[in-house]
Amino acid sequence: MRELDASVHDSLREMHGYMRLAREWDLRFEKMFRTGALSKWYSSVGNEATTVAAACAIEAGDSLLTLHRDSGAILRHYLDIHEILPGLVPQTSSGRKSVGGDSRQRFLRLACQMLGRKHGFSAGHERSYHYNLIEEQHGLIHIGMISHLGSMIPVAAGTAFAFQQQGNHQVALNFIGEGATSTGDFHEALNIASVWKLPFILVIENNRWAFSTPTSQQYACQQLADRGQGYGIPGVQVDGNDPEAVFTVMSSAVDRARSGEGPTLIEAMLGRHRGHSEADDSLDLVPADEQDGYSSQDPLDLVEKKLVDRSTLSVSDLAEIRNRCASLVMVLVDEAMSMPQPDPDLPRRIHAD
Repeated sequence: MRELDASVHDSLREMHGYMRLAREWDLRFEKMFRTGALSKWYSSVGNEATTVAAACAIEAGDSLLTLHRDSGAILRHYLDIHEILPGLVPQTSSGRKSVGGDSRQRFLRLACQMLGRKHGFSAGHERSYHYNLIEEQHGLIHIGMISHLGSMIPVAAGTAFAFQQQGNHQVALNFIGEGATSTGDFHEALNIASVWKLPFILVIENNRWAFSTPTSQQYACQQLADRGQGYGIPGVQVDGNDPEAVFTVMSSAVDRARSGEGPTLIEAMLGRHRGHSEADDSLDLVPADEQDGYSSQDPLDLVEKKLVDRSTLSVSDLAEIRNRCASLVMVLVDEAMSMPQPDPDLPRRIHAD
């Protein structure tokens, strides 16, 4: 086995820590949905390698624009894992500037948001990732999703345009599914971003099924990354189950954006591990043998195997990390469940004002 320096080991360990935290987050809410404690859940299982690694490449002051499968990016951007789970992973020497603020309190508020509690980011009146969180004093700019998913892309391009006008070298990172690339918003926003050389990075999470439509019925090109050529920008396809590969591609895209060279289109190839939501049967449309193939390429399993093969972590180490992450999620979700319900008169008062 080729010897790897400590920084490579530590970087993958840190990404794994956030991936495991994101997985336990999803598994907790999936269980609550199955037991009737929640009426809906949109799972991010299978997307963690792409979303965590991409978020590792941006810094405080950059904008993050996410959809419903991007909890890995949200947790990576919101939280300092060294603060909330001391000693779980080593400090890396990547030099990434993290956002400030109280990580645990932000994590609790996120749980309240998902559970519709008053302490959530939208005061309990919106129970999903449809919210914005901007803490300028901490360098946190998170713009939540729009239901018409392709409409996120012009918003991200507009954010990048604002950064360009301010001359502050910040970048906008936007995640989108492959289905949204068939909308007019995709083409219009990417065109203007390329013409104006905006500091914009668009990551397509291509899990090969847009709700219930396979890619064969969505586009005729060989790969979506090829569309970058039509706009005069780099288009890169990457294994979305490999966080090291995603981070390498993302780092180049961020450097390009910060230096004024314009946007990059990244297509991360993923598997379909869950349906559009836990409340529909869209996953049943995916052939069984295809589902089996995706299950065998679970990104968390692949990363954990790599860590063991490199003698970076042992099986018992992985079990401890999983238990600590699961325990933290359990404590925070239980705490959120005990928080007050929203004020039922708030929407009426806001409308009246």
